[in-house]
Amino acid sequence: MEIIANHAHIFQKEVREDGCVEALLDFLDECSIAKAVCFAPFDDYFNSNGESASRWMYEQIKNNDRLMAFGTIDFTKENLKDQVEEIYSLGLAGIKMHPAYQKFKVDGERACEVYEIAEKRGLPISFHTGIHWHRISSYNTLLYDEVAYKFPELKICMEHVGGYSFFNDAIAVMSNNGSNIYAGLTSVFHHDTHKHWYLGKERVKDLIWLTDVKQCVFGLDFPYTKPYQIKEAINSLRECIDEMNLGEEALSDVFGGNLMRMIGK
Repeated sequence: MEIIANHAHIFQKEVREDGCVEALLDFLDECSIAKAVCFAPFDDYFNSNGESASRWMYEQIKNNDRLMAFGTIDFTKENLKDQVEEIYSLGLAGIKMHPAYQKFKVDGERACEVYEIAEKRGLPISFHTGIHWHRISSYNTLLYDEVAYKFPELKICMEHVGGYSFFNDAIAVMSNNGSNIYAGLTSVFHHDTHKHWYLGKERVKDLIWLTDVKQCVFGLDFPYTKPYQIKEAINSLRECIDEMNLGEEALSDVFGGNLMRMIGK
């Protein structure tokens, strides 16, 4: 079965050699993954040379049929709507946002400027959710319910599904809002190295039982994970689906079908 994975952070080679496009392709080969969605770097990890990180990301993957890309938003600039329009005009698949790291409020006025245009243009947004060492009041997982209420056609992927601390809140948001909210199954099986986002098999099965397997999207968290961890995660997800007797269609959905539907491919 072909696997298409979400959530590969990409860096310029001079910034992080083990996170460049070439390193990702080697990583995909080692893990037997056919294709992946790449995330453009945030502004403080990007040597701009006058271009945006989203345009740079487009140039990196435009001739590679194994890679798709999400753009990013530079919140230090005022032209938020123009940045979303650039992502759309480049034909990128969506937007990556990290409220804790980028220090914006999930349902704040500036973020809503982005959501308004993203919803209009059909661009899904992948959000980092869960603990990330910034004031929780700004990125509390329950705030995504407000976003979903205000922008009902916006597709949202909650990466890490709230993590260990806010898993139940993520379930509440998903259950309250239906099929436009996706669960990013990224770094959720790495007990020792990613403990703040660890869920484990039983919680993942609870997620599927309480929501819908068609809302689950497999992700890599490259380059913050190792190939052995991704292979273990793939096996764990297979076991979850097998133990729930959901069949091959569910496997195909989790390992790429839901992702492609989310990005409209």
